[in-house]
Amino acid sequence: MNNLLHTCKQLLCAAALIGLPACDWIHDDSLPLCEYRLHFKYDYNMKFADAFQQEVDQLTLFFCDEAGNFLYQRQINQAELTDGSIALDLEPGTYQLLTWAGLKADSYELPQLTAGTSTIKDIKARTLRNADATQPNELDALWHGLDTLVVTRDVPESKTVSLAKNTNKLRVVLQNVMGEDMDVNNFTFQIVADNGYMDYDNSLLEDPEIHYLPYYTENVQIGADPTEGATTGSQFVAVAELNTMRLMDGRNYRLIVRHEGWENDVLNVNLNNYLLLTKMEGHRISAQEYLDRQDEYSIIFFMTPVTCPDCPDPEDPDPEKPDPEDPDPEKPDPEDPDKPDPKPDPDPKPDPDPEDPTIVGYACFKIQVKDWVIRLNQGEL
Repeated sequence: MNNLLHTCKQLLCAAALIGLPACDWIHDDSLPLCEYRLHFKYDYNMKFADAFQQEVDQLTLFFCDEAGNFLYQRQINQAELTDGSIALDLEPGTYQLLTWAGLKADSYELPQLTAGTSTIKDIKARTLRNADATQPNELDALWHGLDTLVVTRDVPESKTVSLAKNTNKLRVVLQNVMGEDMDVNNFTFQIVADNGYMDYDNSLLEDPEIHYLPYYTENVQIGADPTEGATTGSQFVAVAELNTMRLMDGRNYRLIVRHEGWENDVLNVNLNNYLLLTKMEGHRISAQEYLDRQDEYSIIFFMTPVTCPDCPDPEDPDPEKPDPEDPDPEKPDPEDPDKPDPKPDPDPKPDPDPEDPTIVGYACFKIQVKDWVIRLNQGEL
């Protein structure tokens, strides 16, 4: 046995001489403890591919003991990560590790913790919002991970932390099917959802509704023929981008679009129901997993104008009532029945084009969610 230990020590010394790492895997106090390394990945997405290094630029690690008592936290920037991993100087033991990636003070209320008093259940994340419950800003992307670390430091060890994304972005497009322009300034957009307060295990806590407002709006020209000029055959569509936190299956989160001055909503729909229409059968994943993996959506609402052809002309409030001071020239004059009828106009002119009927609303019979086109029955919204 002594010969075996001596041989192992010789091999470790030789490894050190040629630059290979050596550590206390034979309980030799003359050697350093073996490395414990954390690897991070974000492949819980619809690509099923790791996008951690491309998307995550900041980590907040919360270390708790085996019983869940908070010990300390550590901030890690992207520059500290080597190939998406970092070495930790942990004492041997069992830890609970909670990871919030992207937990920044611009978007979230940071947990206030005290070592020895706080527990893992105090490590919550709450989305900031204005006093009137609106959130008009683009949120920092947020990821969550919860793991148990068993550390011995007797041999080189590693642990892979998998992250799930909590933030979502939604791009809404309103397009008039009659080819007429839409002006985004005539509309208001909001997502109403009670999903802004995340518990340590990433479940949602009770919280008042947040009204997520657009952080970006634009009128976008589409259909222009570059060979005929910038405006030929083109129209403008109204575009708005909003964000929302984690989408939960079975919740009634509302997407609401209103037109200024109209009493009825242009759109008021269950957002989750329409996003789930794009879930492809071949993925064979649950509705919740789909909502967790997908983080960007685009919806085009094809709007059909609802007009009011019977609305009175404001300059002629009662067009059907004849004017007593303007007798019909085609009727004979009762005071002079022998008076000949007026001669027809030798150069008749067409009646002026009537004014376009007033648009009083929009109906939506077709939507496109990402690349999927869905036709709706009236009243389905």
